[in-house]
Amino acid sequence: MVSNRTATRQVTVNAAFLREIKDDNIQLKALWDKISGMISHQEMAANHWPELMTLFNELRDQLAIHFSLEEAYGYFDDAINIAPRLSLTAETLRGQHSVLFGQIRDLADKIAEVDSEVPEHRERLIRRFHQFQTAFQSHEESELKLILESLDDDIGVGD
Repeated sequence: MVSNRTATRQVTVNAAFLREIKDDNIQLKALWDKISGMISHQEMAANHWPELMTLFNELRDQLAIHFSLEEAYGYFDDAINIAPRLSLTAETLRGQHSVLFGQIRDLADKIAEVDSEVPEHRERLIRRFHQFQTAFQSHEESELKLILESLDDDIGVGD
């Protein structure tokens, strides 16, 4: 006997996850904005170096929360369950969390060691921060693309 049953997949939306992610994103954006404003000019960075040290530490801590939320609430697992073809992408993105966290941890440690009175030292650290910021933004865009692709598969876009 042949069954005509079609298996359906379902995305579950965890309200607590969405709220925590929303709060986390608001806090992250505020930190990015503060840091970006302070490092936009060398003189401003030099004048606010102690505050930048604090902000780098806060960003490190917030990114630890950010990555933990993403992994704890299982949106990677949901994407893989809904669209197994995306599993390699999901695993790659999950693996980037430790790399990105290592980079911000190193930057937070390094800023305390930098002589803010030496322009070349400031410039080098700020350049590294910009590289980190670019890598993080690319990572976040890739995660969003993964989620959207899994949702497209789930709701049958293009059917």
